[in-house]
Amino acid sequence: MAELRQRDYVPIVSDFEKPGSRDTDETITLLARMARFIIADISDAKSVLQALRAIVPNLTSVPVQSILIATQQEPGMFDFYRNSRNFLKVHHYENDEQLIVDLHERVIGPAESKVLELRARTPSECPTGSRRS
Repeated sequence: MAELRQRDYVPIVSDFEKPGSRDTDETITLLARMARFIIADISDAKSVLQALRAIVPNLTSVPVQSILIATQQEPGMFDFYRNSRNFLKVHHYENDEQLIVDLHERVIGPAESKVLELRARTPSECPTGSRRS
């Protein structure tokens, strides 16, 4: 988290009490709509997978960079996301220290590149027919 803040990002962790006025999926989707990109750690995170089911196919203008500790395998049915234009290749990391070293080049960099790619789409390629700023 501190590493992201040092790079002028405002990280949001979806580890919070269930809001009273909205269900959890609705809250996470609302936060995702405000994000430039999403970094989703799918290591031991079943709830993250559920959130991705709502985000990846419905928010195609928001890149999703998933990360996974190298000692684990990708979850079953994870291929659901691979064909989505906003879903990046999973980054595998050995430990927290390596993740911090890799953060700029292998996590943030690809996500930022995807932001630019998605924003460069022509209006005819956008689902609503207009560009998102």
